[in-house]
Amino acid sequence: MQGAPAKSLTALHALRSKVFGTTYNPNNVRTGAKYLRKSLVGGPMLKYYPPQVNLRSIREAVPAMGRLTFPEEKQRLADVERKKMLGKGPPKKGEGRRATMKGKKK
Repeated sequence: MQGAPAKSLTALHALRSKVFGTTYNPNNVRTGAKYLRKSLVGGPMLKYYPPQVNLRSIREAVPAMGRLTFPEEKQRLADVERKKMLGKGPPKKGEGRRATMKGKKK
């Protein structure tokens, strides 16, 4: 028993893809249609994670709250101020170690 001729089979595949709304790909070229058919994951992923809350949004929501500062940050600012008074603070821009090393080479 013999099968149908190749010409009629290709015509059948073309017609089938037109009827069912699929892509006709007789040469089996990679098209990426599998990934385009896949549903997008952005929406469910955004629903999974809770919304991020930052200090700016809290300040905008409750303006009477004032400025929020953490005790660690207050301590750090006090330490920086104390070091500046002793002359051990960070150097001004362009006056650091690398700038002084460039001057010594000449």
